[in-house]
Amino acid sequence: MLYNHQIARVFLAVGMIFIIISLFNLGKSVRLGLPSEQTSFKSHGIYKISRNPMYVGLHMVTLSSMIFSLNLIIILMGIYSFVIYHFIIIGEENFLRNRFGEAYLDYQRKVRRYL
Repeated sequence: MLYNHQIARVFLAVGMIFIIISLFNLGKSVRLGLPSEQTSFKSHGIYKISRNPMYVGLHMVTLSSMIFSLNLIIILMGIYSFVIYHFIIIGEENFLRNRFGEAYLDYQRKVRRYL
């Protein structure tokens, strides 16, 4: 059990680092939902290694709680959140392709969705 807690703490720490760096790289562009106002395309910093580092961080935090608790309900809810966030990401990618066109398509070819 102690070993699980150590692994969970590592996932939690790495996940929080991803989230914090993502927020820092996005700056004033952080918002909930899709923006209606004009935005700029961000592909610097941590966004050079993942198109969705904030979601990677959230997934790591979720995975941490799944490993820490080893509770079936928490594990099922975690899996459910992975699926839901994947569909949210697909929607955001469609939005970004429409908004930024070829620049985003080129970015998609160079940078993976997750890691």
